[in-house]
Amino acid sequence: MQAYQSSPCLYCGATWNPPGAQTCVKCHNQLPAAQPSYVAAVAGQAPAVAPTIAPRSFYRSPIRTFLFALLASDAYLLWWAFQLLAFAQRERFPKSGSPWWVLFPVVDFVYVSRAFKGIVAAEKAALGQSSLPLAWVNAGLIFAIVLGRVTAKTYGVTGFLLDLSIAVIIAAALAVVQRSANRFQAAVHPELGPAPTGMAGRYTWGEIVALIVGGIMTLLLFSVDLLPD
Repeated sequence: MQAYQSSPCLYCGATWNPPGAQTCVKCHNQLPAAQPSYVAAVAGQAPAVAPTIAPRSFYRSPIRTFLFALLASDAYLLWWAFQLLAFAQRERFPKSGSPWWVLFPVVDFVYVSRAFKGIVAAEKAALGQSSLPLAWVNAGLIFAIVLGRVTAKTYGVTGFLLDLSIAVIIAAALAVVQRSANRFQAAVHPELGPAPTGMAGRYTWGEIVALIVGGIMTLLLFSVDLLPD
């Protein structure tokens, strides 16, 4: 008698998907086109070796990226940039640097911009063209950072609207980059399956902590803007 265990779902890690299933029974995300291999647990029979799966730590929904960056802009931006640089190193983009450069002002933006450029080049190599408007993304992030510094002492409704505008610009830039990175990964790593959509998918502790800490910081920022002295 044989007992079967499916390979883990790329999004939630479920291992009880039946043979031939098209979607995960737990998170309902689509399973990879190449059906996962099943290991027969038979005494005396060596288990089959599962194929190597590319890391999916930077394979997430652009919509989720936008919403989380909007709600927890500072902390989530830091966490997302760390994941971006780790992804750039993993894919061996030109002039990529350690993820820990995100802790150093100015230098962090240099390496993040290089990672953006690497995504453009990699997407063009894999798909023939890139969907990432590199100049607009860089300009938007620079504008948001400068605007935040210049208007740091602006409060009231004006301060709230400025802070909200900055958060929207940053969130939109991250979502656009995430979309292009997903297109590249789906093309060169088909084992990852279809690009994630919506809010479903695997959540990491780092992402959860960044969302909580960033959400608290955002609430405090808006409170300072709107509450009377």
